[in-house]
Amino acid sequence: MDTLVNSRFHHRRAWRAVVALVGAVALTSCVNLNVDGPSNGANQPSDPATETFNPSLNIDVSKMQRTSSGVYYKDGPLGSGPALTGLGTVVVSFVGYLKTGVIFQSGTDVQIVLANEIVGLQEGMQGMHAGGERLLVIPSALGFGALGAGAVPPNSTLVYDIIVKVIP
Repeated sequence: MDTLVNSRFHHRRAWRAVVALVGAVALTSCVNLNVDGPSNGANQPSDPATETFNPSLNIDVSKMQRTSSGVYYKDGPLGSGPALTGLGTVVVSFVGYLKTGVIFQSGTDVQIVLANEIVGLQEGMQGMHAGGERLLVIPSALGFGALGAGAVPPNSTLVYDIIVKVIP
């Protein structure tokens, strides 16, 4: 009787192993292991000049100023006091959008150290004054790049509406 029970036990284990192996093969055949990304160009850095933005964002990059590295910006009220220079601490209120109009991040009266922020923000905020407002359009290469971050997909153009509250 021990032999019969052990035989059935080993037989079931063997079948489970076969089923698991077949399932793994079937699963891996369905998974796209292309680590280079899709072939539709989505794995390329974004270019705001060639993109369409949700109309609610009111963005026309052809009417915006552009930095030498490719950050587009448009000033609202300019504010007053000394201009922001360098990568120090600043207090801001902001909303970050994807080009679809989806908000991926926002904050009110947030103290940030520009040296810890994406290059597009570091560059795009230079020259702002306390009370000043600026709309930034940041290409993915100066944002979160090919990796993306949290709710930001890889190679996404970023749109920030920023108000500088305090420049200490």
